[in-house]
Amino acid sequence: MGRPRRRRKGGFRLWISRFGAFLGILSALILTALISGLLWAGGRVQLATVGMPNATALNQETAGGITQVYSTDKVLLGEIYSRFQEREDLVNIPQTLRDATVSIEDQRFYSHPGIDLRGIVRALYKNASGARRGEGASTLTQQLVRNVILRNREKTERRKLQEALLAYQVERSMTKDQILERYLNEVNYGGQIYGVKMAAKLYFGKDIKKITLSEAALVAGLVQIPKDTYPFRRLNAALERRNTVLGKMLELKKITQEQYDQARAEKIKIQPNEPRVVSEEYKAPHFVRYVLRQLIARHGPEVVLQGGLKIYTTLNWEMQQRADEILRAGIRGERGRQVTEGALICLEPHTGWIRAMAGGVDEKSLYNFATQGGRQPGSSFKPVVYAAAFNTGKYSPNTEMIDRPLKLGRKTWPRNYGGKGGHGGSYSIEDALAQSLNTIPAQLIQRVGWSAVVDLAKKMGVKSKMPSNDLSICLGTSLVTPLEMASVFSTFANGGDHASPIAIRLVLDGKKNVLERNEPRITKAVLRESTAANIGLCLEAVVKRGTAKAANVVEGARGKTGTTTDNRDTWFVGYTKELVTAIWACNREVKPKLDKQGKAVLDKKTGKPKMNERYLVMDSDATGGHVCAPIWGRYMQAAVPIQQRAGLEPIALPEDRQKQLAEAAKALPTPRPDRTNDDGEMVVVMCEESSKRATAFCPDVVEKTFSQGTKIATCGLHKTPDAALKPGEPVEPTPSPAPRRRRRRDLAREEEQRSELERLRREREAELGTTDETKAPREAAASEVEVLICSESSKRATDYCPEKVTRRFPAGINIRACTLHRARPGEEGR
Repeated sequence: MGRPRRRRKGGFRLWISRFGAFLGILSALILTALISGLLWAGGRVQLATVGMPNATALNQETAGGITQVYSTDKVLLGEIYSRFQEREDLVNIPQTLRDATVSIEDQRFYSHPGIDLRGIVRALYKNASGARRGEGASTLTQQLVRNVILRNREKTERRKLQEALLAYQVERSMTKDQILERYLNEVNYGGQIYGVKMAAKLYFGKDIKKITLSEAALVAGLVQIPKDTYPFRRLNAALERRNTVLGKMLELKKITQEQYDQARAEKIKIQPNEPRVVSEEYKAPHFVRYVLRQLIARHGPEVVLQGGLKIYTTLNWEMQQRADEILRAGIRGERGRQVTEGALICLEPHTGWIRAMAGGVDEKSLYNFATQGGRQPGSSFKPVVYAAAFNTGKYSPNTEMIDRPLKLGRKTWPRNYGGKGGHGGSYSIEDALAQSLNTIPAQLIQRVGWSAVVDLAKKMGVKSKMPSNDLSICLGTSLVTPLEMASVFSTFANGGDHASPIAIRLVLDGKKNVLERNEPRITKAVLRESTAANIGLCLEAVVKRGTAKAANVVEGARGKTGTTTDNRDTWFVGYTKELVTAIWACNREVKPKLDKQGKAVLDKKTGKPKMNERYLVMDSDATGGHVCAPIWGRYMQAAVPIQQRAGLEPIALPEDRQKQLAEAAKALPTPRPDRTNDDGEMVVVMCEESSKRATAFCPDVVEKTFSQGTKIATCGLHKTPDAALKPGEPVEPTPSPAPRRRRRRDLAREEEQRSELERLRREREAELGTTDETKAPREAAASEVEVLICSESSKRATDYCPEKVTRRFPAGINIRACTLHRARPGEEGR
């Protein structure tokens, strides 16, 4: 017998030991892989969060709507939108439409935290098995984040991670109903239709509250593939998708079998005409685009184009119509002089309001010559040079100067237009400007310095870049726009104060909150008051006996013509006390660009021919006086009466906004208390600007005495920022802001000038044999007197005021003397 086989010692235990070691190693590997995976996932999430917007942006987004632009005379100038969208509260959206949307898009919407893990697993399984290619798993919250916050449909890992993270954040900050309401107002329902309210209106011609179950299912079904189910073009596909939605609603027991059958059998009637997004058909298109460019620059395109804004502008539609008609007719009538293009801009000098803007003969052109067309102004710029000289106090309209060119090395410069004069004759500055001599302003800019002229031009409204150390700017060689030239001349019309051009008065957002409110921006004393008055005298001479006689058809007209070298640009810029208007004209030729073979060169993007633009020479008699001054005269004859009738054109705020302002206002302005002096007279604190009883809000006041019992109206010009309103009363920005308190040295200078004027007046009266008693108005009654008032300054008239009116005032009232009109140097004793 053999020896019994011995069992190997420890075999089972060794197997157990080795198996345990294997499990340990496997566990370590799994743990390592898990940690690595978590670290990798954490890294990807961290990477995805770089530059990721905040979920709070969902609350800041505007729900959308049609932006509307209005004129001061309540005319709708245009509607601006890049898509059709109107917001609706969830309570006004039918339950059937809510159920249809949740059923087909996210049936676990009310149970998941913004990310549907079950949906993700289901989508992965179906996509992997091939049962349904392209199965999605985005929740309503994720879709809302994608449409409103991310605005990115690229199917990248980073975007998906951002979408999930933001959806989770949104779910923590908003309720389910808030999310659903925002979703139904934001998603695309085909074409440029966004939101269920606009979908119901444009597809069925119905209010959202009145749509049927079948129509609600059709609308809900459009979201997934709006392009392929667009009812206006693919109605059958939309109806098939509707049936799918109804089937899902039946499956989830949101509707009964009977409702399902009736809805499927219902015949859907779609509106006959497909809506088109129109954003270029405006009244006053050049002006509207000018307004939009400003707002887009400040608030962004989405707010302006989709925000449902109400924009109240400064333009007067009646005045604009006349501007377009007269400019086109005027340019058409000058075709014989080779004039083909022009522009017109009209401002209200005291506020800077743009009242009319014709940016060119062709309204369809996107180029605005009134604001974009930088051209040489020629002699129309000369008043700025004269104003710089007058501001020094060394020159006046009567200053005599020699008509001769400057000697610049071996050359003499400049020559007068047409080669006239320049041989040493003597001219007053008034006559030199009236005859548009070139030599006199050249001498003045050399004396006062080009920098002084440039600095003054910028203060008066020139925004374009001007060359440095260039004497030729005195002849208008620096490029400017008609808007800038009108702004410059408004300083003359406004007595030396400059009002910056304003096109927008008030902007309300989609929720009727004030987005912008623009008061007139006044820069005081850009010119001395005497400088503005003296320039006015010179410009009046230009119209009455100078180069702009064609503009003399308008009462009180003052202005300056301009014609550039080779007659390539012609100008007339002029004003009355009501309006400032600049007219520009040229010979512009636009032809297709040709290649070497003579064929039109096409733009690769648009497929349209590229165009060449040239400014050609006009006829020799196509000057500012012959071309632009007549157009200016015809326009101002029509525009001034409109401006006088218009007065203050209030902005009618929505009634609920008026109520908000009324509640916010604490109290109406109350008059300041009166007192009685030692003579028993009533001492009243008066507002300097309105000449009425001052309130606590009037910035500049003065005490005046009146007889006891005199009735004095209370100032209504200065109020609290949110003045109390009566129901239906409109809110209007003050047309010109109250002047700030002047500094002591300014007051002292004014008092010194007034004393000097009074001394000169007494000396003149002594020579003429008149006294204050012989000139003083007689009392009309015991309590009132008649006083001669300057019609332009509304102060006590002096001998130098050209137009005077008689007004009655309470006895004892102290009325300041006019300082606008003064004796010319050398005439004080005449």
